Amino acid sequence: MTQSRGTAKVVLRRRFDSAFGLLGSVGAVVATTYPLLNPFPDTSYMVQLEFILAMAPLTWFMWMVGPHPVVKVYDSGVLVVNWFRRYWVPWAELASVESTDEVNLVLVSGERIGVASGAFSVAASLRGNRLQDRIRDGVERNRPDRVPADSGGVVRSLDLCPWHFLALVGYLLVVAWFGVHPPT
Repeated sequence: MTQSRGTAKVVLRRRFDSAFGLLGSVGAVVATTYPLLNPFPDTSYMVQLEFILAMAPLTWFMWMVGPHPVVKVYDSGVLVVNWFRRYWVPWAELASVESTDEVNLVLVSGERIGVASGAFSVAASLRGNRLQDRIRDGVERNRPDRVPADSGGVVRSLDLCPWHFLALVGYLLVVAWFGVHPPT
């Protein structure tokens, strides 16, 4: 996955879920930061660590299921980022895009790759699955007429965003330290 894909022509995601997840993640960081900076009297750093141990994974999970899932369409293929998995699908490997109550990329091999951004939801179903159709149309509209024969195959990888999680934990550890040992 080190090849250069260039700039994404189209970026498709669930806007509401993305915004709500981002708001929830930021809210969780703020809701964690405040008590860490203003602990109860005689609170030790170890108690702060327990609070971080509870809140950091929850905040990270809200990020992973909210703003993280996306579909990016490039000249050379489609990048699908689901909650914890990432798929690079070159155009030569993509047979079609199915859009019903959910979106699936159908590969030439017959395998289906589910798209978290186009997953089933009651709200989308009640509105006629416009979100799913928008994702399908966004991919199909940007599909090139001439597809390169040598695709390199579909690349699957785990996508856990460890740097996001480690940065969050590092930030919370520093905040907890200053909460227990305020500068004088």
